[in-house]
Amino acid sequence: MSLYQKIAEKLQYISPSFYKKRYFKNLNNLNKDNFSERNVEPELVWIKEYLSEDAVILDIGANVGTFLYQLQNKLDHGHIYAFEPNKKLYTRLKRLFPQMRVLPLALSDENRTAEFKVPVINGKMIASRGTLNTSYKEKGEEKSYTETVQVIKLDDWAAKEQFNTLDFIKIDVEGNEIKTLLGAKETIRQFLPTLMVEMEQRHHQTPIWTDISEVKSWGYEVKYLNRNSFTLEALTEDIISQNTNDEKNKTQYINNIIFIPKKP
Repeated sequence: MSLYQKIAEKLQYISPSFYKKRYFKNLNNLNKDNFSERNVEPELVWIKEYLSEDAVILDIGANVGTFLYQLQNKLDHGHIYAFEPNKKLYTRLKRLFPQMRVLPLALSDENRTAEFKVPVINGKMIASRGTLNTSYKEKGEEKSYTETVQVIKLDDWAAKEQFNTLDFIKIDVEGNEIKTLLGAKETIRQFLPTLMVEMEQRHHQTPIWTDISEVKSWGYEVKYLNRNSFTLEALTEDIISQNTNDEKNKTQYINNIIFIPKKP
């Protein structure tokens, strides 16, 4: 890290709001016309339009706080629950978003302690690829760093919170999606929130359409965000199987599966 970068990082302690504006500069004034040139996920634009101001949301796998920053001026901070098991990132999120409910938990289909792995690629620790799926090896992964984290079923956590409403769940857990969803099945069935789940075939040895179909059977329509019309369209197995673009091209690569509850 250069001296400039070290000084810039110190800003998060001195002036968190200024630091966030600088760190998340690609998200400032983000819209339908500029997301592609910034190589930003278009769902970041969509989610801000989709959610109502009083929405209660869960950000499972909050990482550096990209979605939290995008929604900080839209939602009541007390209605945002962020889960991030990586201890360093959790501490950072608590500092940058002090009014949000930030929790140092990993979510899955059982309650336990587990090893959480962060890969090292090109000499750098890639926090955004942290996962409970310790057997999966990233492309170019040289080694990895592991730490022990607390794992909990969302159903058990939500029962203690006694929610009256739950509008939206975003899940980005690098291959542990279906276990996270199964551990949240009763909560999902109770509230039928919109779900946005990052699912990538590269993390799985079996077709992810099987997992998508399972969640669909819980009372959902399966959608994806069309990058041109900016509308939600039906996702099919064919679209998923042909979705082979480089995952680094965030504007075209479909990795956020959106589940909309079926109308009664």
